[in-house]
Amino acid sequence: MSGLQGTAVGWAMRTGAADALARAGTKRSLLDKLAAAAFIAVFVVVSIYSWVRPDYNWDMVAYVATALENRTESPEQLHAETWAAISEGAREAQLYNLQYGNPYNRHQWENPADFESQLSMFRVKVGYIWLMRALEPITGIASGAILLSIIPALGFAGLCLWWLGREQALQGAIILAPLLILADVFHMMTAATPDMLLAVVSMAALYLLAKQRDVTACLLLFLSILVRPDNIILIFALLLTAILFGWRLLPIAVTFVASFAACILISRYGGHPGWWAHFYFSCVEIQNSMTGFHPDFSIVDFAKGYARGAAVALLDNDWPPLMVAMLAGWALLWRVGRAGTPRETALMFALTIGLLGKFASFPLPDDRFYFVFTAGMAMLLVVMWKPRFDFAPKEN
Repeated sequence: MSGLQGTAVGWAMRTGAADALARAGTKRSLLDKLAAAAFIAVFVVVSIYSWVRPDYNWDMVAYVATALENRTESPEQLHAETWAAISEGAREAQLYNLQYGNPYNRHQWENPADFESQLSMFRVKVGYIWLMRALEPITGIASGAILLSIIPALGFAGLCLWWLGREQALQGAIILAPLLILADVFHMMTAATPDMLLAVVSMAALYLLAKQRDVTACLLLFLSILVRPDNIILIFALLLTAILFGWRLLPIAVTFVASFAACILISRYGGHPGWWAHFYFSCVEIQNSMTGFHPDFSIVDFAKGYARGAAVALLDNDWPPLMVAMLAGWALLWRVGRAGTPRETALMFALTIGLLGKFASFPLPDDRFYFVFTAGMAMLLVVMWKPRFDFAPKEN
């Protein structure tokens, strides 16, 4: 045995194989660290910018108002307290744009009752509103809304690096970062909306599903409904996937039933106007007041909504070409035998049908509404690929 060891060690010393292996390991470790450091640094820089110069947008005004309405007694009082909270932090140009930037904004600024009527479409994010109220004594209501984009964004970045590290794919952060940027992560970080909170909860659930920890994943998926009820689309896509790919069906089936029931209750007690009224408002024609707004269903308006959504998505957003590019990348990986584990393959299928189902159920064109799906697909592709940049090309 000692002879064999001596021969092997001697060969390694004579040929320099040991030194080459050590250099390769050190280089890989360094590139892993550099890729991870660059990835997290970008998120930290954008988070700092978001805190110093936050984006006071219309959705933020509506969410702040929704968080305040449990302590006000009239539309006028709610209107006054909302704008007082917004005015504390918004820059002059932002405030002017929020109040007078377009006819809709001006009408909401000048009509407290109509302003309050808009909140039925925001009230359904019960978990997000609850967290805003929980942060208010510490940060103030507007700053709390800003932090609810920044903190989840940093958690999302950390989760991505954890997943990559567990799969020995940290260098893939160099690829993942631009994919997430195209998917609109930076805009989501700077805007005060529930989207980043939904993203981190959903990505954690996807990671757990990839590791076959279905029960814990399903608990997170149910919680995601409290952040944005429309995440029921992801849960339904996972239910179909569980049936087609032979997963353990009970956890996801129970989660879907519970989530669907929660959506109905949240919608009813939150005063949501219903799918068609919301569709008409968002996809056909914006309404200054939602009070008593119950338009008759029209196949023409229905078609207009989808045509508008498709046109704006293709002209002004990145999720359609990003989806096509990632599906093409998945096909290439499949051809070379790197399509991932059976669970990863099933999750790619679930995210693909979920993304298409999200548009089919409500054709809003903005990238942020599809981020859960595009970010999940991007992560799975990088994990399957495991790109490496520490091997020099062979000389001819």
